Amino acid sequence: MEYVAVFFACCVWFYAAFISRNAWFFARQGCPPATPPRPRPLVTVVVPARNEAEHVAQCLTAILAQDYPRDLLEVILVNDHSTDATREIALVRALKDHRLRVLDLPEEVSQAHKKAALTLGIEAAQGEIILQTDADCVMGPHWVSRMVDHFGADTALVSGPVRLRAQPHWLEEIQALESMGLVAIGAGSLAAGAPNMANGANMAYRREAFLAVDGFAGTESVASGDDELLLQKIARLKGRKLRFAKCRDAIVETRALSDWGRLKAQRLRWVSKARAYLNRRVNVVQVIAYLAFLAYPVVLGLAIWNPAYWLLLAELLVLKWVSDLLLMYQAAKFFHTFPLLKRLPLLELLYTPYVLWVGLAGNLVKHYSWKGRTVS
Repeated sequence: MEYVAVFFACCVWFYAAFISRNAWFFARQGCPPATPPRPRPLVTVVVPARNEAEHVAQCLTAILAQDYPRDLLEVILVNDHSTDATREIALVRALKDHRLRVLDLPEEVSQAHKKAALTLGIEAAQGEIILQTDADCVMGPHWVSRMVDHFGADTALVSGPVRLRAQPHWLEEIQALESMGLVAIGAGSLAAGAPNMANGANMAYRREAFLAVDGFAGTESVASGDDELLLQKIARLKGRKLRFAKCRDAIVETRALSDWGRLKAQRLRWVSKARAYLNRRVNVVQVIAYLAFLAYPVVLGLAIWNPAYWLLLAELLVLKWVSDLLLMYQAAKFFHTFPLLKRLPLLELLYTPYVLWVGLAGNLVKHYSWKGRTVS
């Protein structure tokens, strides 16, 4: 039993060190001054959309209202076989603003639909910089400018912050809390030179970098991963840098999910892409982090068998809570979401069984439903 306890304790220490390191790197980052007027690149915003009639008008309005030079901004919405009025709403808007084009994903596309939609949009794009987002997102008027500000001559990709808008309900608020923690981990890892996480709702990259890695080729069998799998491919380009846009003007917002069914399907979709990671170091970190969460029921069982282990369990709980709080504090400071920290004790209570279930189910479940489509 002693060797088992030591093994799992080491996993928790690794987790705490990993989280604390990312919190430190995230805290050190700042938002660079706004770039003065200069020749700016042509930017293409690509928006894949499926059944987003409720949100697409607001999203397109926000994108077309950017303060970026009008003649240097184009928007391509790719309709992914929507069965609602998404396409019609976008076409009406395109008639009013020539910068917007609406494309239709071919019917013969049968897998990795979002990646196929992005690829279609990028192939039709004229921009030097591709800025991708989702059709259920909104952003401020400086979003494009602030993301572009982070592109130096050697920058290939810029990951941007995403904030979940949550109603005053525990399920939505803990999603928002989890999301801002994941953003901080991804940003901290980028700053540390070990990229592992990004969000396709707010990500920009040079078109030539996308073409240099052959886009999403090799990952078509995975429905998810238009963000992290592409991040890992571009990270392999020599002499190119990846950055995080830690600027509030660069924040993109989307709604938290209001029911467990859709949340479960979303998380299963996210976990499914881990099998296709190109950077196996990321998989190793994920496995050790999973074992760190597994440590708590294991050490609890040891403590029930031998009361001497109750102290170890308490120490491991405090270690995790302190490191998580360090990360969440920095994230809340950036996002101006300190009131959400009141949900941190609830998140800590629920997160261990949640991670253990999602990690297992995401690798075992072969089919799930997403936006009216069965995905395998």
